Parts: sequence; structure tokens; C-alpha cells
Amino acid sequence: MKIHFTLKKGVFCAFMLALQTASAQNLPYFQSFKETTANKIEFGGTPTAFLTAAQGIDPPGQGYLRLTGIGNNEKGFIYSKENFNTSQGLSISFEYFVYGGSGADGICFFLFDGSTTNFNIGGFGGSLGYAQWHPLYTSTPLLPGVSNGYLGVGIDEYGNFSNPVEGRQGGITGPDLFGTTKKSVTLRGKGNGDALTANNYRYLTSVRAEDKGVDLVRYDLPQRFPDSTELAYRKAYIDLKPAPGSGYYITVRIKEGGTPTKTTTLIEDFLYSDTPPANIAYGISSSTGDQTNFHEIRNVSIDIYRRPLTAASAVDDVVNECLTKTSTWDVLANDASTNPGGILVKTSLDLDPSTPGEQKSKSVAGKGTFTANIDGTITFTPANGDVTGSASVKYLVTDDKGAVSNVATLTINAPVNTIPANAGADQTIHIATQTGTFNLSGNGPAGYTGLWTQKSGPSSATLTNATLANATATNLALGTYVFTWTLNLAGQCAVSDDVTVLVNAIPVAVPDDAVGKVNTSTNINVLVNDTDRDGNATIDKTTVTIKTQPAHGSLAVDPVTGVVTYTPTTAGPDSFTYTVKDNHGAESTPALVNIAVPQPAKIGLAKAFISADEQADESYNAKFVFTISNFSNVALQNVSLTDDLTTTFGATPFTIVSLTSTDGLLTTNAAYNGSSIIELLAPNNQLAASATAKIELVVNVKLSTGVFNFQNVAFAEGTSVLDGTVTQDQSTDGLKPDPTTPEDVSPKDPTPVTFKVDKIFIPEGFSPNGDGEHDTFVINNGGLTPLVLEIYNRWGNVVYKSNNYVNDWDGRSNKGLSIGSDLPVGTYYYIVNYNGKKYVGFITLNR
Repeated sequence: MKIHFTLKKGVFCAFMLALQTASAQNLPYFQSFKETTANKIEFGGTPTAFLTAAQGIDPPGQGYLRLTGIGNNEKGFIYSKENFNTSQGLSISFEYFVYGGSGADGICFFLFDGSTTNFNIGGFGGSLGYAQWHPLYTSTPLLPGVSNGYLGVGIDEYGNFSNPVEGRQGGITGPDLFGTTKKSVTLRGKGNGDALTANNYRYLTSVRAEDKGVDLVRYDLPQRFPDSTELAYRKAYIDLKPAPGSGYYITVRIKEGGTPTKTTTLIEDFLYSDTPPANIAYGISSSTGDQTNFHEIRNVSIDIYRRPLTAASAVDDVVNECLTKTSTWDVLANDASTNPGGILVKTSLDLDPSTPGEQKSKSVAGKGTFTANIDGTITFTPANGDVTGSASVKYLVTDDKGAVSNVATLTINAPVNTIPANAGADQTIHIATQTGTFNLSGNGPAGYTGLWTQKSGPSSATLTNATLANATATNLALGTYVFTWTLNLAGQCAVSDDVTVLVNAIPVAVPDDAVGKVNTSTNINVLVNDTDRDGNATIDKTTVTIKTQPAHGSLAVDPVTGVVTYTPTTAGPDSFTYTVKDNHGAESTPALVNIAVPQPAKIGLAKAFISADEQADESYNAKFVFTISNFSNVALQNVSLTDDLTTTFGATPFTIVSLTSTDGLLTTNAAYNGSSIIELLAPNNQLAASATAKIELVVNVKLSTGVFNFQNVAFAEGTSVLDGTVTQDQSTDGLKPDPTTPEDVSPKDPTPVTFKVDKIFIPEGFSPNGDGEHDTFVINNGGLTPLVLEIYNRWGNVVYKSNNYVNDWDGRSNKGLSIGSDLPVGTYYYIVNYNGKKYVGFITLNR
């Protein structure tokens, strides 16, 4: 149930409703919910309620109705298509199981009009599937209550069913957080639809269980407790006693488990005067919220109010047994309740009907003591080893309706015995096969007859020659067997003796594969996959024994855990064998452990400066190639490549132009910027064994005039997929991580990066006339490299050339026929090669 804020909540509500699909004259009614199907029961919810026996959670005949699991915000419900007449009132009971959670929501058991044709479950949250519901502070629309509801009885874990909030009409503000009344029982009246009117599913009354000394639910426990002798067992009783005029006096009682059980009245004779429909049916709903519990139901019983009870039937028991040994009999096996849906209460045996109260023991002088057990059996304990004759005890038993049986008698008739039976000493046999064989050996005095029988253990056993003292038990599956040798001799009591045979599986040591590391100890839990059909817990870890030693390493066995520590001296394959025993001393066959010792992980990195291309804006695009090599024979994962360009270029402005994997072996990091993000590769990169990958990086660098020398280093890292070893390398200059010796990645030469930047100025002309101005052709430059100048006349002939021009051309020719002569005024074509670049154009020569 939702209230303001995100709260855990817990309520268990029983609600009742009527449907039209079956006769109303079918009381008493009983539904155990233990089987794989439930007749005339409809299931619904989110997720749908279900029978645990149908889902394989519990065996057929031992199941439960599960309304919710321990998931958040679950809603489950059922309703019956049986109709019940309401004229004589009703007595309702059911067992409920709330466990394994944190305190919410609960289960709802409700009645509604049998003429309803379209059934609608009510709102959940604090309304528990019965009343209308409108969660606070949300835009969720108002949800209607259950169709034509008559009465809702809430066994409220969290305590909101009694609140006058979320659309519920009437109620109380409880003492607990947010006005809740935790672990309370609340009644709400009839209603239909979503009207927010005072009488629509109105509040009737509420009682906090602890005020009556009752712990309503034990959801703090991890499991259900179906036995009424257990303290966490709970059962609800709802009585609707007809009231004068109309309606009912409503009484709600809760039974708590124990020895004896305790039943407490929480609500007594509350007058609910609303006229009931002629016929009703019932339903049960439950929900969880932010807090959760398992919510389950069993043994729903509905009958007319206080149907006259009839005495339970107890039948005399006569047994033939030696009185010299302690023996137990199920005296209730032939007894029964005569009341509809009634069952005998096994803990109610009274061994002295003449004394008030339930007497659990009765001593018979000279014979022994009879004791009533909580499972409904009676045990006779002899007074001594010489008891003969017969002994008897009278008893009463009561059913769960409170009806006491007639007096019955258990009589033990004991024959005389002089020779005891001897079944032999207990034995243990070890088997590797599915089944084993054991030779039984009992005593066989002259004139005997006898019989071997199986007293306990797996049902697969077969007895051959069972009437002979020496018999054979075959087809013995794993387990503990007790075989009884019963000896009969004329004139004495049949005597018997038991032999216990433990059939024990030989443990199975399973081959293992492990990975080692040279000169490093590796722990190998060889037992982790070993098995024993008796249960792996029977394997004795202290018995691990090495049968053959490894060829390339040493072993040590932990004497407590059985863990084997292997230390290899060289790389390569290795192996050893071992055995292990179980707690009965059975030893496995040797198992082989194969060990792979890989070469140590090794990564290598080289970085080469390939080129520097000047751009239109006079910046340079510098191209680098990274070579990453895996020199190990296993793949490397989480491969990383880092290059902090700020340590290379300093304050020089740079930007990343492109970053590509030229061979596609690695995936690059699109966010790499060389400064705040220095990782060039995307996460989860893997490089195969002996593989080499190439990464190309283009960086744009903006430089002023001059010669710039930079040193660059990068770093690579990877993790062995085999043993998790991390390997790292600093780059060396070039295209090979191992430039001198194969697989030797020790070189760490930084990658040199040199830029020669000069901005030259070539004039459009000059005037070599001796006036002291512009008498030579001056090309302004930084002198970073030799400047080559070539001058061509208009016929394409070279008239001047210098391979190391120093601004000294005065207009005279140094090529061709006119060497040393002044060139005529005119336009000439020039070619300039400087700093790796070529410049061309025209100049004018004037005088």
C-alpha cells in the first residue's frame, strides 16, 4: 500500500465476497491449496497468485497458495466461484504464513455478493485489494473497491488498512509512523465502486494485536512454519453470528503455535448490522510495496456458524510386541474426526480420561510407562527387562473443532522370548557404481523361522532369500539402510535386531586446468569441481594426496583446505595427479591437473614522426605513426595508449586533426585531445597474441618563425587475458618497438620532432642603377637553409643562378652568352627553393 513518501508497508487482509456460479447449499466447504489444482478457484494479480505445488516449489499434497513473493509492489489474489448461504451465519478459518521479508504488505480475505457477474478486484496499497484506493500526492486515478464487497477483515502488518486516507472512508490515525497501526486486525464494511462516500467500504473497527498479547505475524523469520506445535504457526478464525434483525456479530480470533497452542480473541461480537447478500463467495488478496514478505494461505474452512459437533472416532488398538523393549505406535492411524473438514489434533492425546486435563503419560504398575508424543504416537517404555504378559492404556483424542473422542484402548500382548535376534555388526561399503550389494548375516538357531525386512533407507533395495539368516541386499543406492532381522522361535516372543548399512559413494576427483606464472606461486583449488554423490560436503579436504609430481615446478598442499600451491620454474605445459578421500575413508581415482604456464606478457611501443605539412594558414600538420606489438603468446586486453602532447609542445598551440587505426586492429578514442584526455584508445581494446597494430595521429601545430625541436614519448599498457598480468612500455623512436634485438623493447629513445619555420619576402622588382637604393635583388628570409635562386628571361633561358643566394644579384647575368653583362630592363621569371618549399613568380628589372 502506498502512502506519502516511498514507504514500506505490510497488511494481511481477509476479504469475503459472493459469486453466482455454484450452489449455495455446499457447506461445509474446505480448500487446502496443497495440490497442483484448486477446484473453482480463479487466480489473478501482478504477478498472478499461484499454487506452489503446481510450480514445483513444494511436492503435490504439501503445497500452499502463494499470493506474493518478496518482490517489490507485487499484487496477487484469488476468488472462489463457490456460493455459500448466509442465513445461519458463518464460521471461517484459514492458516496464514508471512515470512522472509521486511514487513509489507499482507493478504486480504473478503466476501462479496454472489449475483456479481463481472468481478473486479479492489485497490491495493493500504486498501489491500478490498476498498477503493487513491494514492496520495500522485496523478494515479482513483481505483474502485472489490465488486459488491460485503466485509473485509484485514490482518494488517504495516498498519494502513485502518487509516482514513487514500480514499478509504473512515478510520483511525494510529500510534505508529505516518499514523499507521502495525500488526492490527481491522474490519471494513460493504461497498461497491470508487465512490468517496461515507458508507462505501466504511471503517468498522480495529484492534492492535499486541494490546491483546498476540504477535500477529513473524515476518522476521526466513521460512514458513506449518506445524501447529511451532511458535511461528498462525491461524485465523472469523465467526459471523447472526444478529437480531439483520447482520452479524463478528468475532476474530488468532491461534499461535506452540505446545500447547494459544488462541486469543482480538475482536469479540462486534455488531455489523448491514444486511448480507443471500449467497456469498470468498477471495484472498495480498500485496507488497517497498517492503515485502512472502504471503501464503492453507486450509481454508467455511461452515455454518457453530454447526453441532460430533465426537471424534477412536478405535481400540491391539498389538503384539515384546514388552521388554521401548516401542512406539501410531494409535491415531485408525482414528478420525467425524466433523466436516475436521482433523485430529495430534498433540491432544489424553492418556488418563478419568483425570481432568490432558495427561501425557500413564504408568502401569509392574509394566512400564505409556507416553503421548506430539506426533500423535504413543510410546511404551518398559519398567525393566523382565516385563511379560500384556499392558494397556486408555486414551482420548480431540479434533480441531474441539470435539472429544470416545475412550479407546491400546493393548500390548507380549509373547515370551528366550533367544535374542542378532543381525550382525553395522557395516560401511564403498561403491563407484550406481548401486551396491551387501550380504546380510543373522543368527539362525535350530528350528527358527525368520525374515529380513528393510526398516529404513532408500526404497531401491531388493532382498534375496529374505527368510534365511544369510540373505543378500542388492540394488543398494547411496544412503543409510537399516535392515531388521526378525527371529521367530516356538514358545517365545518374536524378537528382532537391526543392522545399519551405510552405502557410501567413492568421491570423484575431476581433472582440472590451471594457469601458472613463472617463478610465482599459484593456488589451485583442485577440489572445487570434485564431486561426491553423497554430497560434496563429505569430501575430506585434509586428504588431498599428490600421486605424480609436476616436471617443471614444485607443489605444496594445504593440510586444512586441500588447496595445492604450484610454483613453476619455466614456461610451458606441466601437470600432476592427485587423489582425495571422503569422510568415510573412500579414496578417489587419480585426477590429472594440466597447467599452462604462458610466456610473460610483453607489450612494445614505437612512435615515428612521419611528416610535417604546411597548411594554408602557415600552420603545420604533423603526422605520427604508433606501432604497438604484443610479444607474448596470449592476447592482451584493456590495451591502452597514452600520449600527453602538452609535455611535448608546451605552450605551443596544437589541435588533433585525425586519429585512426590504419589496420583496424584497435579502436581509437574519438575524445582524445592530447591534453586533458591523453588516452588514444577506446575502452576494452584487445590485441591478439603476437599481433602488431598501427595507429596514425595527425596534429596541427601553430608556430612562429624559427627552428623548433621537440621530444615526444608515449606509453602503452595491456593486461594478459590468461593471468591478469599488466605489461607496460615507453615508446622508442621509429616504427619498431624492438629496433635492435628481436622482442627487446628496452630502447626508450624519445621521438624527435623538428620544425623549421621561415616566412620569406620576394619583391616584385628592383633597380640596379647605382643610386644606393634597391641596387640588388633582396629576398628577406631567416637563413634557416641555403636559398636557391634561378632567373629566366622571357625566352625561358636561365640568365642567373645561385645555389646559396645571399641577396647580392645586381642585375648582371652569370649564365649564357652574356655572362657579366647587365641584363636589359624588362620582366623576368624567378624560381626560389627555400626551406623545402618552392616559390615562383615574376620580377621587373628597372635601371
